[in-house]
Amino acid sequence: MWTVAEVNHQRIVELTLLLLAAFITLTTVAVAAVAETTDIDWVAIPYLAVLLLLWTVSHLSLRKWAPTANGLLFPISALLQGIGVAFVLRINPELLTGHLIWSAFATCGFITVIAGISDLNRLQKFQKSLGLAGLVLISIPVVMKLIDGGIGSYRSLRIGSVATHPGQLGTLCLIIFFAGWLATYRSRNTAEHLGQTEPLEGDPSRFISLIGAWLLTSITVIFQSDVSSAFVLVAIFLSMWWVAVGRPLDLAIFLAATIGSVLLALTSVPELQDRFAAWTDPWSNPQFGEVINRSTFALAGGGLTGTGPGEGSADWVVGATDQFAFIPIAEELGFIGASAILSSFLLLTGVALRLSTIARREFEGLSAIGIAIFFASQAWAPIAVALRLLPPNDISLPFISSNGSALFTCSVALALLLKISETVSPKADPTEILPRVTSESEGTP
Repeated sequence: MWTVAEVNHQRIVELTLLLLAAFITLTTVAVAAVAETTDIDWVAIPYLAVLLLLWTVSHLSLRKWAPTANGLLFPISALLQGIGVAFVLRINPELLTGHLIWSAFATCGFITVIAGISDLNRLQKFQKSLGLAGLVLISIPVVMKLIDGGIGSYRSLRIGSVATHPGQLGTLCLIIFFAGWLATYRSRNTAEHLGQTEPLEGDPSRFISLIGAWLLTSITVIFQSDVSSAFVLVAIFLSMWWVAVGRPLDLAIFLAATIGSVLLALTSVPELQDRFAAWTDPWSNPQFGEVINRSTFALAGGGLTGTGPGEGSADWVVGATDQFAFIPIAEELGFIGASAILSSFLLLTGVALRLSTIARREFEGLSAIGIAIFFASQAWAPIAVALRLLPPNDISLPFISSNGSALFTCSVALALLLKISETVSPKADPTEILPRVTSESEGTP
């Protein structure tokens, strides 16, 4: 049980780190404002005040509806969001109004989850509905592109003047669906280890989730020409599946089928061929390769300590506030600042994985794993493009980019993770998670 002192400690830690995140954000904007190449004036103050107000409302909602939730997760996301707002203000101030409106929607979604879901296991009752919703959201860009008469990387759904990316929200819905589906198999694995049930190898139903994940991956690669999004789906699913099922032969079959789908797409989808050509030789493909070349020069110009906020050439890189949001940060803050951003994502992922290991229920543990890998893979994929570790993609950097729908999805995922952390005892006993394996030969009780 949580004591009053432990509850207060979580929120005090959170408030202290939020103040630090606010200080870093305001300092970054202030330093950029005095640079000769920027035009940041007093108009920035209302925008920053709105951002700090949203953080305050979120913090107060955690105090009221989730007082025992982890005190590190929200400040980490706030720091990343603050750095993103600072660079959007410096690179393209015209985007800031829309970005803050999306931030308000994201805060509403965050509070709705925190206040509206008293028991996370209730989501398991809606796993089929969430799975269907996830399939529909992921399929929307594919269907719209087929209606237009072709295949390619069409990912935006426009509602009036607002562009949304439903694929990420669909991925989050599928994480909840797979967590509910795989929780049963994890319990069966434990029972099998204790000799209480028949081996899982004799049950062909274990292949259903693998086939579903393979079909989703194949659709993403073939119809959206996006290997990176497929990588995100595979990374999330395999992490959850391996913890729940963990059969090496099944894993080998799934990977072979996925590689086969990628090879098939490479021989039949022209846009995917162009993306791979830009990956292997950026100079040969102006459409996708130019931004990679410019990113390389920007990263090289940053050096160890960077050019300083406001002194970089971020506007030279297309998508510097979205898919390539990492580039201006690495250029202006240098290797040290870029490492700090990467460390923030690593810390966010590490805390989430830690929660998955001490969660008391299988569903909560698998959900935490899926959300942790969701954040990690979504962060790694756009950074990997700039470093030429993955082909060009359309994935936005979590919390930092100006992509409002991505911020909304990440905020909802963060709220779910905080609700999971609320159910974790501060002094978790591993025997409460898995049954103690008794040794009859030794006669232990």
